[in-house]
Amino acid sequence: DDVDECLFVGKNFVFDRRGALDAKGHGIEEKADGGEDSSLVKANGSIIGKCQYCSDPYDVFHAENVCTVCREPILVCDKCQLNLCQTQQRLRGLISSDDMEDDSKKENNCRAEYHCQDHFHLNTCYFTSLYGFERNELRKQVDELQLRSKELEGLGKKGKQRRRTLRKQIDKIEASMKDESCDVKGENTDLQSGMVCRHCGSPACSSNCWGFHGGNTRMVNKNKKNQGSGDNESANTAKPQKHKQRSRVPSNQRPAKRLKHQNDIAEIEALQLCSPPSQHRNDATGLRVPPPVIRLLRSGVKGRWCGKTVHWVMNNEFGDWQGLPQAEREERLEKLIAGGLIRINGVSISKIFESSASSSSPHPAKASDIVLRNMDTIERIVHWHEPPISVPSKISLTKHPLPESILPTNGESAASPLVYCIDKPSTVPIYPAGPYYANSLLLMVEAQEGLPPKTLIPLHRIDRATSGVLLCANMSSVARVIQGRMTSSISEDEKNPPTKKLYLARVRGRFPGGMPLESPTIPKECESIASVAWCGNGNDVLEVNAPIAVQLSTNKSSLPNEDENQSNTMMHRTVRGDGKNSISRFKFISYDPNTNQSLVSCCPVTGRGHQLRVHLDLIGYPIHNDVEYGGRVAAESRKEQENISAQSMLNVSLATTECRHDKAVSVDEVKSAVESCICCHEGLEGIKSCFNSGQLLGCGHAIDLHAYKYCISFPNESKEEKSHDISNGKHLDEEATSMEFAAGLPLWAFSFAGLAPSNSLTWLN
Repeated sequence: DDVDECLFVGKNFVFDRRGALDAKGHGIEEKADGGEDSSLVKANGSIIGKCQYCSDPYDVFHAENVCTVCREPILVCDKCQLNLCQTQQRLRGLISSDDMEDDSKKENNCRAEYHCQDHFHLNTCYFTSLYGFERNELRKQVDELQLRSKELEGLGKKGKQRRRTLRKQIDKIEASMKDESCDVKGENTDLQSGMVCRHCGSPACSSNCWGFHGGNTRMVNKNKKNQGSGDNESANTAKPQKHKQRSRVPSNQRPAKRLKHQNDIAEIEALQLCSPPSQHRNDATGLRVPPPVIRLLRSGVKGRWCGKTVHWVMNNEFGDWQGLPQAEREERLEKLIAGGLIRINGVSISKIFESSASSSSPHPAKASDIVLRNMDTIERIVHWHEPPISVPSKISLTKHPLPESILPTNGESAASPLVYCIDKPSTVPIYPAGPYYANSLLLMVEAQEGLPPKTLIPLHRIDRATSGVLLCANMSSVARVIQGRMTSSISEDEKNPPTKKLYLARVRGRFPGGMPLESPTIPKECESIASVAWCGNGNDVLEVNAPIAVQLSTNKSSLPNEDENQSNTMMHRTVRGDGKNSISRFKFISYDPNTNQSLVSCCPVTGRGHQLRVHLDLIGYPIHNDVEYGGRVAAESRKEQENISAQSMLNVSLATTECRHDKAVSVDEVKSAVESCICCHEGLEGIKSCFNSGQLLGCGHAIDLHAYKYCISFPNESKEEKSHDISNGKHLDEEATSMEFAAGLPLWAFSFAGLAPSNSLTWLN
């Protein structure tokens, strides 16, 4: 019975009940008189479906009636099945119109291919079997498929899979057209044998397998085994074929990443952004301010931008506009558009508006009302000013070669694998971000050491306001090895973790230490989720366990604020129950009663952002100058430093007579960008309106937290090799191979009496 064919099939155990959907017992009976209007009539029930092709009422599934594109079961009435089979056979030239009444030829020559509602527009150009089609017909199919694929380009990523499906079909047709025998009808046995079920692989399949994806793998393997059993000799000597493993290209080697890397290097060289720290540095103030340049900033349209106007995006998505009044923003936007400083896909918005206004099609009322679409690229031409940083004339660093036991080179590379340990100054970002480009640490170090731009690979993160150890690699293989150990779990050997970190911090107040031990208090709202405990060999290490979550900062740094504890970041970390597990350890070193400040050694057991800063603020000992997490800066000193920084930027801007720019920017666009620059035409007030207090070195730019030293351990030899060497009389250390990196002590640490690095600054994990 058909009902007995209902069963669970497929990888996801889909219940196939189509065997029960028969005409009998479902209110459908065949006409006794064989009328021409319809082969089915209503009886005791109602027909719940309709034919895909003629829209007549019909609700009987047939096993062979599935979409040839997506294998979706569809409803096709008997009359349309016959008509469609005859039409496709005539199209293929397999049978003449006189032979259409011969059912045997219909079954032997070809099966009809159907298209569901989603793929009905492909019913003249997409066929799984290409048997019988002549070259001119195949060429028509290719042209139509290419036209359909081009229509899908406007969908962007949403049409990616559909474009790929059409591309595969086009490649399949073009490959068949190369075979000269594809024009021969009825004589090409290879093509006939190629007409097999794409599910079970059998050429004699009656479509009873229903075409479920992956649901009949045993049948495929059985057919392959039976086909090879005829030749025993070849079957005995044949080796099992290995499945082809999918190899994924590393992210930095993908075409889009490589193109961006090349464009970044070209921009750095064209604008001369890679220079040593001594260049553009004022020896009197110690501030480094590079000259302004003309930059072309590109940004792909994000999902939330689709369907929005240029006016909305410029007013809501770009931070340098947030502090301006509404009227001034409107005037500035119109000025930028008139100067050709805003582009979409490389074309000025003003030109796009002029071309649309001259056409008869509907167009926006003004240029700023142009709507952004998916896959668009919006470009801005800006007069780029960088805020100052405080940096020495030469950045201290050490080079550490990687031992052969850790990374065997085998003489394959001419360059030796090195780890650069850079003593990063505070106020300096690691890599280009936000308003910083030429003032980024990596570009300055690469110029100082004579390396090409984009050579060094940072191995970990460190905040701009923090100083100390920054590890970089000169090769991607070195980066993989070091980062693999830095991200390893400490569960391998808790007594000897793969990475040890030691920080120094100057905090406000007398940090607990000595005897008797007094644990710091935790705010009442955090008592249920945070805890403190004493640990270590001398029971003198304070361990803080408190989950950390990220939330938006409530302070708006772009607005003028007289509060001396103003935050300069949008994202703020806080202790919250739904945060990530975070553990930190602290040890008291020294106390200065004159300033009421303590020197503390710190160890982040876990690696959360701002972890040490959050935990020290939680227990009531915030880091000095850390205005984001409880620290304080006097309002007078903040304003004084902001004026010094703004004046330095203004002096450099006035001394710059010629702005470097890329070839893609014309001279007229350069002139328009300079004329529309707020920093150049509004003086000190314009600079202060474009940069916050932290960027102008007023507060939050440098905190008294210093990464003093890192230690990375690598696994020893295997147990078998170790036991073999011991049996031969060789002595092996039980400790793993380790590399230690250290930076110099910060100047503020020497103000504390009794600082002895050999005794006090010991590892805390």
